[in-house]
Amino acid sequence: MSIKFTQSCPTCGRRIDIRASLLGCTVACQHCGAEFTANANEQSRIGREPTEDLLDRVEKALRRAEEASMVGANSEVTP
Repeated sequence: MSIKFTQSCPTCGRRIDIRASLLGCTVACQHCGAEFTANANEQSRIGREPTEDLLDRVEKALRRAEEASMVGANSEVTP
């Protein structure tokens, strides 16, 4: 049995169990696919993040989604 810690994905905020052997390595969220560095900081242990951090992540995700939808709309070919 491997030792694990819990960390929130910086993109979607879902909690992820990560093997301790992956500390400092780039890992991918199994929920949204975002890549981030595994770290066992105090926030990852407590499971609560400041509201401002959460709102910043939401804003960034919304901007990325809006940009992606604009790119998709511009690449559509009309007959």
